[in-house]
Amino acid sequence: MSAPDGPRHHPDTAPGEDLAYERETLDESIRHDYSTTDTGIVPLTRRRPLWHFAGLWTTFAAGFSFLFLGFELHGGHSLAWVTGVTILGVLLYVAYATVAAYLGSRTGQTHGLLSRSIFGAGGSVLVSAFVLVAPLGWVGFQAGLLAQIWAGLYGWGHVELLTIVLAAVMILNNLLGFTGISVFARYLVTPLIILWVIYMVIKGLATDHSALSGTPKGPGIPFWASVGAVIGFTMWGNEPDVWRYGKPRFTWPVPAYLFSYLWFVLFVMGGWMMAQLSNTADFGAQMKFTAHYSLFGALWLAWILATISQFAINDGNYYESVNAGQNLVGGWRAWRRPFTCVVVAAGGALAAYLVNYHYLNGWFKVAGFLAVSVPCATVIMCVDHFLLPRLFKISRPLTSVPAWNEAGLVNIPAVVALVAAVIYGVYAGQIVGHIAHYRGPVPLFAWLLAGVLYIVGVAIARVLPNTRAALGFSRHALAEPVPDGAIADVATVSGL
Repeated sequence: MSAPDGPRHHPDTAPGEDLAYERETLDESIRHDYSTTDTGIVPLTRRRPLWHFAGLWTTFAAGFSFLFLGFELHGGHSLAWVTGVTILGVLLYVAYATVAAYLGSRTGQTHGLLSRSIFGAGGSVLVSAFVLVAPLGWVGFQAGLLAQIWAGLYGWGHVELLTIVLAAVMILNNLLGFTGISVFARYLVTPLIILWVIYMVIKGLATDHSALSGTPKGPGIPFWASVGAVIGFTMWGNEPDVWRYGKPRFTWPVPAYLFSYLWFVLFVMGGWMMAQLSNTADFGAQMKFTAHYSLFGALWLAWILATISQFAINDGNYYESVNAGQNLVGGWRAWRRPFTCVVVAAGGALAAYLVNYHYLNGWFKVAGFLAVSVPCATVIMCVDHFLLPRLFKISRPLTSVPAWNEAGLVNIPAVVALVAAVIYGVYAGQIVGHIAHYRGPVPLFAWLLAGVLYIVGVAIARVLPNTRAALGFSRHALAEPVPDGAIADVATVSGL
């Protein structure tokens, strides 16, 4: 697939030698994001170096929301318990995310465009709806968290109104292309926050060891519910969107994941420690205590770091939703990406109210839904692309992006598997129930259920007279000759 000329870069260039490239590619990502039918595959010449992803993912994995997670896991659990639960949740996520990243890097396509090819037009609408809605819950949560921090640091009022306004304003980076915010957050703010939390944890362990030992009082979130919450906080679901710019090698992203989530674990530990030492049930008040405890009382610096960090992480949440919206409406000739940004911003403002002020334990429900909805669709797409050729000699080429009128009608087994797995995840994960009734590693079970049900559905579809129609093959996929059992994508076309 052809693409306009743009910055080219050798993937092994050292970061110190090529920061100008980083800014250039960020600018280009705003102008041309390979998210529409005509230019929907990232060429191998546009792939980015591993340090780019390590920096980006660290920005996503080292933030104040993870201090909040440690704060929420504090009651009824020791520091060692919380640390172990966090590590387990991270490892389960990385196992999923490695496969999801491989799908993106081999195909060069966004999650939404992949769903159009694999789920068919009808199924893609459902998947894109999940991708569009689920991150907006995080947008609302992160905006509410920032409003709480502001209120805690300075005693500001009107927190509910501030939350809603912040959620809408946080779209600006996606809307206007303020790439300087992303660069500033990635290369200055995030390292400063990490250094702050490192100092906080070291000081706590060195000077308040006795106060941090033992198990605090409280009912405590159950073990598997805690693991599910960790997975939800680590989860993006649309990992192909980001990693389509990476090298198409299976283990290539693992170092970036492990490096970034090392800080995630540290932040959760820090949140638990500050909850133990601050003796407050209010997260905003805890942040004020934390600033005095480990930032030498520099409330202004805490305000700046929190604000830029939260804007940066919601930049990623909005990016996910906007890409899903582009899959749905980006093919209209009169439609432009900024229009999608405005519509999504309105959804973010609504989500801010619902998550923070309408639903009890809204943060847990958002984490649980994101952990099972979009990832189940990703698992089905991975099974379709990597396993069906091996299991059933059914190969769906992903070397082009079909327009909506060229896509298959619907991949029936895929939609059935997705709906069944999400329904299971919603109820077993207590998104509509009580946390105390949470049983087992629900996200993992939901992912496995989605994959197994899809395989069973395809096995049944093989007895139909037109199997590929039942599987939602596009016109391109039906017309393109692919050897039985072969995997066809932009990487295989290039001989990789």
